[in-house]
Amino acid sequence: MPTAVTTPKNPLDPSVLSRIDKQYEAFYNKFMADAPRIDEVPWDPEVRTKPAVPGGEAAIPVAKIEDINLGEFSIRVFYPLEQPEQGQPGVFMWYHGGGMVLGGINAENAFCTRVANSARCVVVAIDYRMAPEYLFPVGHDDSWTAFKWVYENGKDKLGVDINKFGIGGSSSGGNLSAFISHKAGLEGIPIQFMVLGVPVIDNTANGKTHKSWDVSRNCPGLPVPKMEWYRDYYLPNHKDRSDPRASPIFATEEEFKASVDDVFIALGELDLLRSEGEKYAEKLKSFGKNVELTIYPGVPHAVQAMDAVMDISRVLIKDMCTYIAVKFGRSPGDVSMEDLYPNGVEIGIPQIEGGEPWLKLKTPMVLGEAPIYRAEDSTLHYVDCLKEPAELHILKLDPKTGELAQGITEPRILKLEESVTVQFFRENKPKSYIVAYFAGVGILNEETGKLEILKEIIPKNERDIRRFNDGGIDCKGRFWLAEIDRKALSFGGPGKLPKNYGEPLGRLWRFDPDGSLHQMEKGLVCGNGLAWSPDNKTMYLNDSAAGLIFAYDFDVESGNISNKRLFIDRRNTYGEPDGMVADVQGNLWIAMWGSSRVMCFSPQGKHLKDIKFTARNMACTTWGGPNYDTLYIASASDRRPNKKNQNDDGGHLFKYHVGIKGLPKYKFKG
Repeated sequence: MPTAVTTPKNPLDPSVLSRIDKQYEAFYNKFMADAPRIDEVPWDPEVRTKPAVPGGEAAIPVAKIEDINLGEFSIRVFYPLEQPEQGQPGVFMWYHGGGMVLGGINAENAFCTRVANSARCVVVAIDYRMAPEYLFPVGHDDSWTAFKWVYENGKDKLGVDINKFGIGGSSSGGNLSAFISHKAGLEGIPIQFMVLGVPVIDNTANGKTHKSWDVSRNCPGLPVPKMEWYRDYYLPNHKDRSDPRASPIFATEEEFKASVDDVFIALGELDLLRSEGEKYAEKLKSFGKNVELTIYPGVPHAVQAMDAVMDISRVLIKDMCTYIAVKFGRSPGDVSMEDLYPNGVEIGIPQIEGGEPWLKLKTPMVLGEAPIYRAEDSTLHYVDCLKEPAELHILKLDPKTGELAQGITEPRILKLEESVTVQFFRENKPKSYIVAYFAGVGILNEETGKLEILKEIIPKNERDIRRFNDGGIDCKGRFWLAEIDRKALSFGGPGKLPKNYGEPLGRLWRFDPDGSLHQMEKGLVCGNGLAWSPDNKTMYLNDSAAGLIFAYDFDVESGNISNKRLFIDRRNTYGEPDGMVADVQGNLWIAMWGSSRVMCFSPQGKHLKDIKFTARNMACTTWGGPNYDTLYIASASDRRPNKKNQNDDGGHLFKYHVGIKGLPKYKFKG
């Protein structure tokens, strides 16, 4: 008999299917489509013991969590694992969402722990009383009572600097935060900043007054009937809904002028409440406030609460944490996805353990780079380019196994006159490499380590501005070498370059076998990881510190590149794309600096899998071994002064058997 087809109780509305985030759609269809909404079942206060929205990530460890009873309700205090470098920590008060009906003291602990650690501040969550047991304005009054208590007692009882004070909230908690901002301003209590996630700003909003209430009326998470259900429970008296406490958009001119000056507002593109958030942002700006407004694409109302199932939710949370951390004196680069989500940054990506170093060197490398494998004598060649003096390492392998040759425990090491950053073998020129050194192109002798300079590209007066980094050889034996913009690199990673910096100064060059030199690209922060597709029709180039991987059409005969396009964007996740190789199927295997991983991407740019190692800074990859299906990876020491893992294995060599044959690294034909 045919299987009966059942219709979900609350299927996604057809109007949102083409626009909604695919991760949200998959999770909703699997776990939420057959469940009744809260407004469709009889009220039961036990529902507060469960997450208001499924799909949230767990909290991360903090130094201490403390509950403090304020009489009618309590607050919860989260203390960071690490204290700020100077002075006492600031304090950030967070008001949970839930329509003034759902949620509670446990509702948003996961977010609070991430803020505490990333901003090195004390976070206070408020367990304000809720409807239907307590109607407006009880929740607002509790929120103000908690705020005043922290302001008056924070220094002595929480150990915080109340001159570093921020507030925020999600959904209805954003409503409370906006109310606090206005009231505190009138009373002369200084607040440095406010963070609002998908806030309720106008409890009189409807489809005639607000566009999103019309176009997103059937969006999941918060359709119109559900929002009206919340209002009916907390604000049963319709006159209260226009009260400026319940609808901060109606605050007086005096209240807006007195309110907090710096505000971050996060909105969902498909959220019912989007329009009121946008109107509030515009009104704040009209009073001279500094407002950062970000609209997250494809997501409905509950985006912040679904960081276990949606990558875009993690981006939103990282943006919030970064904003808060910067306001408390940290730099944007201090907030990383890997610290916020230590068990895996990207959702649904298989994580494969690559393990510990394959070869632990007697002295770890500062920056291991440019591994290349020579099948003729089964040797692995790589450099430590930042050691002083720089070193070339040559390691003898067993041609049958790809392991260390019998009796070999360490590489042969040559001290170099100049820092070589990348090297390749020369065709029909044994014991000789074409290399990029910090300032140009040269020939390196494998036996002596002597460098013969062929072309100085970066003059002495520019060497504090630029240096060479990585490179590649194309199938016609031409040498490509990419530069670093030293100053741009110093700002610390993807998305950290100041907006007024201008075009980065790094360039990409092609050095041909006839000795001619051609500038092929400009505008790079850190040129890295060149690779080509199996058919040699596409060239890939990493800009590591920018977090970008580009693809170009490649003309084999002329060596020209065209049709530049963004292939992979890592700016909103983690790991900087460093050294890279391709396999015969066209997949890219990329060492992701700062992530402990080599990541694999399909020819279409889809993230397929991660290989996780015990070194944070995986630097460069090459294929080798008897079947050319094993990755050898050079790594770098973690030299950060505040590094968390004192047992990091950076500076050693790693190996991973992929089982798919890799594309060869060609030899220079000059």
